[in-house]
Amino acid sequence: MELNKIYLGDCRNMPEIDDNSVHLTVGSPPYAVNKGYESYIKSLDAHYQLLFDAYKEVARVTIPGGKICVNIGDIVVGSQYNEGFVEELMVLPKLVDYLRTLDTYLYARIIWEKDDPWQNSSHVSFHSKVQHASFRILPAWEYVFVFRKGKSERVDKSASDGRFIDKDRWKELVHGVWKIRSVQANDIHAAMFPEQLVKNCVELYSFPGDTVLDNWTGSGTTAAVAKKLGRNYLGYELDITYHDMAVSRVDAITEEMITPSVIYRDKTVNRELQEKLF
Repeated sequence: MELNKIYLGDCRNMPEIDDNSVHLTVGSPPYAVNKGYESYIKSLDAHYQLLFDAYKEVARVTIPGGKICVNIGDIVVGSQYNEGFVEELMVLPKLVDYLRTLDTYLYARIIWEKDDPWQNSSHVSFHSKVQHASFRILPAWEYVFVFRKGKSERVDKSASDGRFIDKDRWKELVHGVWKIRSVQANDIHAAMFPEQLVKNCVELYSFPGDTVLDNWTGSGTTAAVAKKLGRNYLGYELDITYHDMAVSRVDAITEEMITPSVIYRDKTVNRELQEKLF
């Protein structure tokens, strides 16, 4: 299997990636909110099936104990999928239930707190045509749902392999509400997520040298962050224009831009090491 490559293809079929070979997946699937690149989603059932088929493949390639981070808006506003009325339809519960059938379980939930929706959403309005008591509420957050393949942690790693974040960084991340401004100029892709969001996931849920997959590569953010943090990367992208952009973005990362890995040793570990030495 070739590492550090972004494939042009459909992530519902990833034959180039071996079974049980990916340590972490960080990706953001389509939200079914009428973006131009979502024109192939003709119904809500088709949207669910797309997610099921894609993450069935992700589960196949993930190592036992590996993590799958899914960044997704948890609602679909149903006017385009039902009789034209506004209805918020929950998405993630269906994915959670489906992945349980594949021995893959919800491990953690993270809230990504973004900008105020009234600043950048046409669906949230305050003017004379909006009837009082009919105000739409759009969340100023999205979720990152973290799944683990199997019922136990990785057997290829143990506590003795060290930790690669210190306690202060751990405190920032374990809070579970990450305040990260959304990408302000989606000039490469219509739905980019910030590098910091990916960086948090990669630092929390992978070791240096691990392989990180983004099955919805888009502009290549996950692959770029993985390379900068000393991980291998893999990606799939269906659109050739985005694919080529992502490849160019990752290729532009030089050795000087890669962060060296540092093992964090707490006081207990340091004391044990000293006892062995002296």
